[in-house]
Amino acid sequence: MGQMILGLDIGQSSIKGVRLAKGFRGLRLVDLFVHPILRDGSLPEPGHFSIRQIEALEILIAEGKIFSGDLIALSLPGDLISFREMVFPFSDPKKLEQIIPFEIEAELPFDLDELTIDYMALNKHNQTRHSEVDQKNPLLVAAIQNSILSNYLEQLQPLGIDPAWVGPNALALYAYAQYKLGIDPETEQERNALLVVNIGASRTVLCNIFGGALQWIRTLPIGGDLLTNGLKRECGLTWGEAEAQKKEIDLLKADPNPAEQKEITALENGLRRWMMEIEKTVRINYSAPKLEKDELETDNEEPREEQQERRQLLHLCGGGSELKGLQDLLSNRLDMEPLSINDKTEGRAASVSGIDLVEKGLISSVYAEAFGIAFQESEGPPINFRRGPFVFGKETIERRHHFVTIAVIGIILLALMGSDLYLHYSMKEQRYQTLKTTLRTTFNSTFPKIRNVISEVDQTRVAISELKKRADFLGVDEKSPLLVLKEVTEAIPDGVKIDVFNIVIDSGKVRIQAHTHSFESVDRIRGGLLSTKQFKGVEVSDAKVMADQKRVRFRIKMDIATGQ
Repeated sequence: MGQMILGLDIGQSSIKGVRLAKGFRGLRLVDLFVHPILRDGSLPEPGHFSIRQIEALEILIAEGKIFSGDLIALSLPGDLISFREMVFPFSDPKKLEQIIPFEIEAELPFDLDELTIDYMALNKHNQTRHSEVDQKNPLLVAAIQNSILSNYLEQLQPLGIDPAWVGPNALALYAYAQYKLGIDPETEQERNALLVVNIGASRTVLCNIFGGALQWIRTLPIGGDLLTNGLKRECGLTWGEAEAQKKEIDLLKADPNPAEQKEITALENGLRRWMMEIEKTVRINYSAPKLEKDELETDNEEPREEQQERRQLLHLCGGGSELKGLQDLLSNRLDMEPLSINDKTEGRAASVSGIDLVEKGLISSVYAEAFGIAFQESEGPPINFRRGPFVFGKETIERRHHFVTIAVIGIILLALMGSDLYLHYSMKEQRYQTLKTTLRTTFNSTFPKIRNVISEVDQTRVAISELKKRADFLGVDEKSPLLVLKEVTEAIPDGVKIDVFNIVIDSGKVRIQAHTHSFESVDRIRGGLLSTKQFKGVEVSDAKVMADQKRVRFRIKMDIATGQ
């Protein structure tokens, strides 16, 4: 299943979005959209989105243009980001991560804990993030204040927008140049110098490329609003009227009428300052690297003079590029050749399915930065400020770490419980073996005649039961049956004859069946047994005259007195 990537360009006059699907077959253009923002010329506080920008985002979310399944890439204005070009004599990424923050701290009026820092290699053969660089290839280091980055992310959070990539807008222009203008550091043979100028409402972004490699980037805090304000002021128009009229004026018109000339003059007054700032920036920063001697002395059939000739190209994009005649004016001012999107093969963009259905001019004038953001995210952004405390998916990572911590604690607790159970088991097993040995020894000494020992406990119970029966019979620890018979005999009064034919002595009880001469003798026998104090509960039952009418048969039940 392909991954959806949404390049989001949140501008002052409109919000542009380009959605790409990244799959096994490469990139596919899924959707693109633009939503205008009604403006009056005012600008939001630096580091914040305006209320109308937030409202426009809410509308796009409600319309289903932006949804949570997108991997969102967002660019930030370059004038809010500090850039430095640095060179290091080593290429170890771990060392660079440690050294760069301290190197850039000396050049910025902020503490390290107030900044988020990232870098990329300025190397035409390797433009990926944190790539190895040597002493001849500098690094482009970018730093942004945490407060600014936090403000942007906090404003997007209630909308459900959590961008995975947040980086400088100028790098999106470099990706746009690679994909749409055919600029490729691996295949660029002419090693031309290209200046890409993105004209927005309040900012102008410059991206300079030489031989397919990024050289420098700059963001100027002036843009199309400067021209709109001049037209509004000089011609007495409203903001909306000035914005609409600005796109209709041809700066190079041969014979303008007085009204048109007034409008052209108003625009030229604003353009004069704008082009001066661009020219000054270009003259300060532009220095096309010279070819080394061994590069010139090659076997190339091209003459050496032609080898040294390099074209300096200019490409305008963004909403301000729609101003008629502007590219020619700026090209003449900077002494560069104008390059439109139709002048060159699209390069890698040609392999993006569905992109051929989009009007080329529309891409450069409206979707240039949004395309660059989406293309850049598809390959892995070179600079991404979603790191450290702002890392993308921080809550998920923290939740995962929380679960891992709980799992580790659980495993430790289970291990401790297992160790404790094993310790208890080991101790009990040792005690059991000791008791078993002691029991066997005691059993053998107590019952030496038992040779085949299977279960000491069961065999001991059987032996004790047999001994108890024998002791009961022999009268061990209590009166023997013979002694009881003796006491019964002695308790019978003199002169009373009794014939006993059944006597049972068991568990302290005595049952006697006998016969005598009369009922009076039965009573005397009972009284005699009670008078000895050796018996208690003496009861006579079933006393009746026998068939011969000479004897009385009876039964006596009694208990042996306690302690006797």
